[in-house]
Amino acid sequence: MARPSESPPSPATPGLLRSINDRVVLELLITHPTLSRGDVRRLTGVSKPTASQLLSRLEESGHVVQNGVEEHNRGGRASAIYELNPRAGFAAAINVTATGTHARVADLRGTVIGEHRDPGESGPETAITSLRYALSTAELEMTDLTSIVVSLPGSYDPDADTLRFAGHLPRWQQPGLVEGLEAITGVETHIENDVNVVAMAEQQSGAVRGESDFFLLWSDEGIGGALMLGGRIHRGSTGGASEVAFLPVPGVPIVRNPARENHGGFDDLAGVAQVVELGARHGIHADSAAEIVASAVASDAHGFLDELAGRYAPALATIIALIDPPVIVLAGAVLNAGGPGLLDLIRDHVDEVAIRTPRFAAREVIDDPVAAGALLVSLNHTRNAVFST
Repeated sequence: MARPSESPPSPATPGLLRSINDRVVLELLITHPTLSRGDVRRLTGVSKPTASQLLSRLEESGHVVQNGVEEHNRGGRASAIYELNPRAGFAAAINVTATGTHARVADLRGTVIGEHRDPGESGPETAITSLRYALSTAELEMTDLTSIVVSLPGSYDPDADTLRFAGHLPRWQQPGLVEGLEAITGVETHIENDVNVVAMAEQQSGAVRGESDFFLLWSDEGIGGALMLGGRIHRGSTGGASEVAFLPVPGVPIVRNPARENHGGFDDLAGVAQVVELGARHGIHADSAAEIVASAVASDAHGFLDELAGRYAPALATIIALIDPPVIVLAGAVLNAGGPGLLDLIRDHVDEVAIRTPRFAAREVIDDPVAAGALLVSLNHTRNAVFST
């Protein structure tokens, strides 16, 4: 019972209830590409008149459009089929690496309608130019966008509006990063770590779909990690959480001033250069670390694979001792080139040195996972904005 001095909670207004119902139907249209009035009734429990009003209201607002009619086996009036209006909002993502830029644009349904790749080192201005090319292929303008997400191999500090731990991208390490991008584009812009967006994609539609807690280890052009806690990425106080490349590990000299040197113990033990060196010692040669691992799998080079697996284990044991994740996801070109065999070897080595061994899983988002993850995050921002209007 509330105390006399406390105000009772305010009842929900009809307008609020309508907004909630509208949002529920729009969210359903993400997982169900089309819905009829009967589908809305079945999935939400609302009455027939309410379902009709909902869909009519969303059609009038431009959020949904009709897409044919539902066939009836026993006669009667056909029921209209509805889908999200793909042009009710547009999202963009720019994936920036040391070797190039990949810009993508998607409609509200998530269909990629424009993209552009630009090889070579980029800065904020050239990345926006790449986005403009992607928009032109979609016959859109910058003003059509609701959200832009830029994924980068570094840690973004929102308080300082600065990218850190990205010495290989010097043109991006400047103060006022988001402020400057938004001044150019006029669009709400978000900076995300590349591994974090992969983890968000895996949580939404990949190997750990629906999992609220897990750790993702990434090995590609560099080593990184992402920690999902309570369904949200844990970023740390300055955006630097899960920068596992800087973990001190046994058998590797301690790196003094790692932020200035831009490398750390785990990177010096299991980074791409070390994978290439390890491959050469085992007589395996290729153009990249991922190709070396793939070649080792094809030739059943157990000695190489076992030694490589052992290099990942100390860092993973430290992570397990600190956060006790229920699942560890292995991702990135180097780790995924090893397939189930390398995953099993890593788990065996972890079992020997860790206080417990969680479940291991391989990433499932295959098509350019960083670019796909960044676009998915941008879509989430766009849909949230559109669905709230």
